[in-house]
Amino acid sequence: MTTPNPITILQNGVTSILDGINNLIPVWATTAANLDSTAQAVAQLASTAGQLQKVEVSVAQTTIPLPEEFRGVKDKAAYFILACNQYFTQTKITEDNIKIATALGLMKGDKASKWAENQLRLIQSNHADALTCWADFGAEFENHFGDRTPDTTATSKIKLLIQGTKPADEYNTDFNNLKIDTGWNECALLDRYKTGLDPDLLMSIYRCDPMPVTLKEYQKKAELLDKKAKELKIQVAQGISARRFAKSYQPDATTPYAHAARPVVGAPRPAPPAPNTVPVAAPRHDPNAMDVDHAPRRPPITCFKCGRVGHMARNCRSVVVKVVDIAEMTDEQKHDAAAQLKDQGF
Repeated sequence: MTTPNPITILQNGVTSILDGINNLIPVWATTAANLDSTAQAVAQLASTAGQLQKVEVSVAQTTIPLPEEFRGVKDKAAYFILACNQYFTQTKITEDNIKIATALGLMKGDKASKWAENQLRLIQSNHADALTCWADFGAEFENHFGDRTPDTTATSKIKLLIQGTKPADEYNTDFNNLKIDTGWNECALLDRYKTGLDPDLLMSIYRCDPMPVTLKEYQKKAELLDKKAKELKIQVAQGISARRFAKSYQPDATTPYAHAARPVVGAPRPAPPAPNTVPVAAPRHDPNAMDVDHAPRRPPITCFKCGRVGHMARNCRSVVVKVVDIAEMTDEQKHDAAAQLKDQGF
């Protein structure tokens, strides 16, 4: 047996390694291609996500609601211009012509629509008086429709404002809507607020410990105590209703722990029981008595309503009515009845 040549063994090993490398080259190429395709897919997804985000922002901008329509109310003029400015800021509208066209389109009613129509005619005819700047448009709009002396108007209204029968939170809302335009300081506003507050509610606030100091604290305490007072009234009313129900309630015989039935409110009272009469022995006949003592006397008065003796029917308190048949009456009873009717004015 011949011994293998070391050189031959080395050559065979190198050849095997080269063959293995040649076999791995296609695998490496495929892996690189896969990595490239994966990177491209990730980049495409990132680009798509960026586009979707931009579309979402665009949709959010287009869904911002328009300001409320203006119908010529003086108190709403300043608010209308503020609402339009807020809308233009959110939608990023910067062109003055678009702002003016939007505001004119929201003006409705007789007075507002007529003014808008005149402005549109001036703009379309390129008139020198046409309002083409949004700042000039807002100033002219407030000068025409708004309150030129808002401080005076607010002062007059807040001096006449009282709580009355309104809840405390509603009174606070009306007061806060006017306090800014008055220009008053905190001390003057607090004094006026307490003047218009319900006197009983104000006394309840004065009893608090600690007492509120600022206007905001007074308003918060007034709302709290007003709600508590209304809850107490409801509880008291429910308690009275329960007591009335207990008075008129009659438990059934099958009801557990049923006591004797209470009288129902409004039911007629039962007739009083007849007085106990003690039998009295008849007086003995005196043989020496004169005939005048034996003269017939008028029988006692008998009630036709209850049949008892001692009172007339008009004074009877009994609810039981006794019916007497005239045919069953004797001549003496008929005579007595006629006499009683005569005495009663019949």
